[in-house]
Amino acid sequence: MKTYRMLAIFLAFIGLGIMIYLSYLHYANTQSFCDFSEEVSCDVVTTSLYSEVFGVPISLLGAGFFGVLLLLLFLNKKDDVFQAVFFLTLLMLVPSLYFTLLEATVIGAFCVLCESSKAVMGAILVVSFLAVRKVAPFPYKQIIPIVIGGLLVIGVIFFAQAGGGTKEDYSELFLCANDNGITYYKSVRCSSCRQQEKVFGPAYTTLRAIECHPEGDNPQPELCLEKEISKTPTFILERDGQEVKRVIGIQQIDAFAEFAECSIDK
Repeated sequence: MKTYRMLAIFLAFIGLGIMIYLSYLHYANTQSFCDFSEEVSCDVVTTSLYSEVFGVPISLLGAGFFGVLLLLLFLNKKDDVFQAVFFLTLLMLVPSLYFTLLEATVIGAFCVLCESSKAVMGAILVVSFLAVRKVAPFPYKQIIPIVIGGLLVIGVIFFAQAGGGTKEDYSELFLCANDNGITYYKSVRCSSCRQQEKVFGPAYTTLRAIECHPEGDNPQPELCLEKEISKTPTFILERDGQEVKRVIGIQQIDAFAEFAECSIDK
């Protein structure tokens, strides 16, 4: 049983490391090593509207899950701990697969590290299943209630994230941003841009914007190349034709106002 425990601990540490890194990406507004394209990007997923539940990053909740597994495995020396590990992991894996569905159908991008963490969870399921069977018959009947519990969690997440966006009018904020030299660089193919505009609300059309994709309305791809726009959305503050600073990725209203050096007047 020691081998199973060590394997489970090793996998949980890998999962914890992934979740901590994804949480860092969520807050840091920095480009990750797994940002390969707009369709395969950890950055797009970790900064999307669907990366949080009740204001808490999904990755932070995942870190908490792997942390709890490690506590169980370190503190509970009994063999029956593997049954708790199995069912807790199954409970968390069900809503995790829902986020994979969101990546495919709504966000329009896949997060390599997010999917890797689910593979880690699958491996923990296998290890804990084998460990349980080694000491006692496996309680298969408990699987259905756990899966139902996971589906209920999905329901809570769905209603928590439904609607998103804002109905507030931030026109004054965006006019101030224009006056201060802010330009919003976007792409018609960018799912994060659509989510950014949902955060900003209908008044986002007030903000000075440059379309980088040739298939978009009034595209200016040459300007985007000149400004070295590698990812959208990107916001650049310029004064007297010189770049002062830039920020990449989805910005919440407070963060955007601070970047634009403006106050929020609703």
